[in-house]
Amino acid sequence: MGKGTSHIIRAFVSLAMAGSLMCATAGCSTDPLTGTATTSPSATTAASTGHVALFLPSNSPNLSQNVPLNNWNTLNDSLENALSTGGFSGKSMNRETSGSLASQSDALKRYVQERLNADSKEQYGDPQTEQGATTIVIAPAVRLDRNYGEYSHFITTPNQEPSDQDASDTDSDESSSMRQIADSLNKAKNAGMHVVVLGNPIDGFVPNVYVPLVTAADIGRMQAQQIVSKLDLDAVSESNPKAIEVLLPNTDPSGKNNSFQAQAFEGIWEVLGPYFRQRKAYSPSQRLSFFTTKSDYKDVMFKATKDSQIEDELKSRLETKGRDAAVRIDGILAMNDFTAAASIKALKTMGYSGSSMDVNPSITIFDVVGNIAGRKPLNRQRVPDPAQSGDESAQPSQTTKTDSKQWPIITGFGAYISDIPNIVNGLQWMTGLVDVHANTGTIAQIALQLNRKEKLSNIAELKTSDDYGSEIPTLHMTLLAVSAANLKAALIDPGYISLAVMCRWDAIRNREPAESALDAGMTPDRDSPCAQCA
Repeated sequence: MGKGTSHIIRAFVSLAMAGSLMCATAGCSTDPLTGTATTSPSATTAASTGHVALFLPSNSPNLSQNVPLNNWNTLNDSLENALSTGGFSGKSMNRETSGSLASQSDALKRYVQERLNADSKEQYGDPQTEQGATTIVIAPAVRLDRNYGEYSHFITTPNQEPSDQDASDTDSDESSSMRQIADSLNKAKNAGMHVVVLGNPIDGFVPNVYVPLVTAADIGRMQAQQIVSKLDLDAVSESNPKAIEVLLPNTDPSGKNNSFQAQAFEGIWEVLGPYFRQRKAYSPSQRLSFFTTKSDYKDVMFKATKDSQIEDELKSRLETKGRDAAVRIDGILAMNDFTAAASIKALKTMGYSGSSMDVNPSITIFDVVGNIAGRKPLNRQRVPDPAQSGDESAQPSQTTKTDSKQWPIITGFGAYISDIPNIVNGLQWMTGLVDVHANTGTIAQIALQLNRKEKLSNIAELKTSDDYGSEIPTLHMTLLAVSAANLKAALIDPGYISLAVMCRWDAIRNREPAESALDAGMTPDRDSPCAQCA
């Protein structure tokens, strides 16, 4: 096909798509005989989108090199693009980003006051009318536990240990800001505006739609399901159970805030509990057993404000007194990538070797990039079943066979850019993140239908739930489980990460220049896999 023909085809497709979009926004119908589009005189008026106001957090300051793929800038940009695609123009959109709850509260208060004064009603239309219909989309800018990305409820961040007094003062300030936000939103809703709340619930206010983004239970449940699937626990026999440890890090310096861990373990045990009760799984440290309930989260919880505490915790669970003794471990649920990375260090120190075996241990980022460029396939292997102990009466945790130090399956969450090489190399089996791009289109549709006073029952993703504390329409965001096998489809194709960034981080983690993917990518050698990054 010649270049001229290609241009013509692309032009034709663009015109067709443009025509479809115009019809969608203008209320076209199609003549069943001719296939041509027709527009009714009243359709233009019916297609009014109204206004949408976004009050979203900005990315948190981060002095480390650990950057989550789930960050507010990604969500904010994706949502704004989805709204534009849905028909909202620049004039009908207002976007405010805030670095703190106090500044967000002030910005919201100013906006609501302006929209409700007489002059603004004349300029923008009364919120009670179609012309002035307004939907506010707000995600409270609360403090966060960055180990899970930017969207989870706050615990605290590693290496950030405020005094009890500082924490108390901060909590008091946030409570005051939350009350002001609730007051502003109640005024807006009483005036006829609609409200969609993302992330943290707002005490004293009930929105039209709630989008929890990601909960602790979601994070725990997802990883437990991945372990069940990867270790094929349904096919495991009681005579040769799988050895699984659950690491439940608490990054709250005071150790008093355990609600996140309690919810996370409830999600974990909902999935793993049946296998422990069926004796298809056991805990080498004996922290979990047949008798464990969903309330026993403290049995696997530990302080984890720095990586050395995580390493020490895992070593205490797996190390034995005898030099040659080894503890078999098949799976480690690490909760987040920070804990997973520290677990990898500990396992290496204890002499465990190999990889998760989803990819061959010899496969490097060169091979992954080559696969992405279409040059060669990845030779994946199943995770082999660990060899049975010769003495079935012996405790599995005391196995001393050579392969007892085979690398386990390690799960995490957060998808930190710096930890992607661990996924590529098979040291960490999987990570997870919120699939923002798969859900912002639905949020845009919700805003549009609220403004048009259309029923939301036709949005299949919306379910009525009491997650907010009362029965309201709720959108649970889709989570992505990412391993080396689906890295391209899950992260690169949607634009969460680029090949260039992957290569750069591989170079940082690999200190030998001759083996550095960055060096290969930055040379003029066009045959280098990482040259595809350019």
